[in-house]
Amino acid sequence: MIKLKLNSNIKDRFAKYLSSDLFRDQSFQAKSNYWNYHSKQIKYYIKNNQICLSGESGFYMPDKKYSLSSFWKTIKFQLKKIIDYENSYDLPYKTVFEKVMNDNEVVGFQQVHFDKEKIIAKSVSDCKKIFPLKSHTINFHIIKTYYWFNILSSYLDLSDTKFVAEIGAGNGNFISLLKYHSKTKCIVNIDLPETLVHCIAYLTYVFPNSKILFPNEIDQKINKEILANYDFVFITPSQIQLLDDNIIDLFINTGSFCEMNNSQIGEYFKLVQRCGKNDSFFFNVNRVEKIPHAGKKNNDFKNIKPIRFFEYPFFRNNEVLIFEICKFFRLLIKDPVYVRLERIKK
Repeated sequence: MIKLKLNSNIKDRFAKYLSSDLFRDQSFQAKSNYWNYHSKQIKYYIKNNQICLSGESGFYMPDKKYSLSSFWKTIKFQLKKIIDYENSYDLPYKTVFEKVMNDNEVVGFQQVHFDKEKIIAKSVSDCKKIFPLKSHTINFHIIKTYYWFNILSSYLDLSDTKFVAEIGAGNGNFISLLKYHSKTKCIVNIDLPETLVHCIAYLTYVFPNSKILFPNEIDQKINKEILANYDFVFITPSQIQLLDDNIIDLFINTGSFCEMNNSQIGEYFKLVQRCGKNDSFFFNVNRVEKIPHAGKKNNDFKNIKPIRFFEYPFFRNNEVLIFEICKFFRLLIKDPVYVRLERIKK
C-alpha cells in the first residue's frame, strides 16, 4: 500500500467524487472481464491528510527510496524471475533501455527513428537526473515511459501539444512526465472511476499546485475554454461524449486497448478521430495479441476471444509514421508489442 499526502482542498473534493453517483453507479458493460476483476483489486481510503492506495494492473507508482515497499518489490521481482524463468525478462530493463537508445543501426520504413538532438534521456542516469520526484526510485514503468517520451520527442514538437488526452493512463506516469518536461497546457485522462483514484492522487502529489477538474464536477461540454483553465481534466468512459470535436493535439493509449473488448476499442477510435485536430497525433502501444482475462483460469477461459492489434478499426486516411514491433519490449518479454504513431487526417 502507498500513502500520499493530500492538501485540504483536494481532500474534500476527493471525498465528494468517491461518494458521487458518477462513481457509484457504473454500467457493467463499461468494463471488460479483465477490468471487472482488476477494478475490484483497487483499494483506497482517506485518513487525516493522506490517501492510502493499493492495486495491481495500472498501479505502477514509483516507491520512495530506501522504503520497505521498494525493497520488497525488488525481492519479489527476483523471486519471480527464478520461479517463472520461462516468462521472465531476458535482459535487465535498464540494460535494454541504454542498448536501444544508443543503437546507431539504420532503421527501415515506418520503424522508430530517434532524433538524437531531441530525445531527453539516452541513459538510465539521464532519467534519474531529470525525473521530477528526486526522493523516489526509477522503476521499470518510469523507464519504459521515458522510452515512449523519446519516441514522441523525435517526431513531435511537444511544445506545440497544447492539449493531450490519454485513454487509460493508470496511475499517470506518462501524464506526469509529459506535464513536467513539455509545455502541455492541459492533459485529459479518460479512465474507469476506480483507476482515476490512483491517477488523481499521484498527479496531485507530483504537482500539488495544479488545477484539476474531477469527473463529478463536469456539467457542460469540455471545450477549449474549459481545457485552458486546467492542468488536468479527469473523465470516465461514460463522459467521453462531452469532449468537444477537433480540440486534442495528441491522443495516447499504451497497453489498455488489449484489455478491453472490441466494441469498447471501436468507441475510442471514433473518439480519437472526432476529437483530434486535423494533423494531430495518435500514439498507440499495445500487445499484438492478448486474451483480456484476469484472475484464475476456468473453463470459460478457452471461449474468450483474444484482442488482436491488427483488428483495431484504424481509419485508413490517417498518415502512419511509425508501425513496428517495439524494440524495447522485444528484448524484455516474449509477447510482442506494436508501436504505432499516426497523424490524424480529416
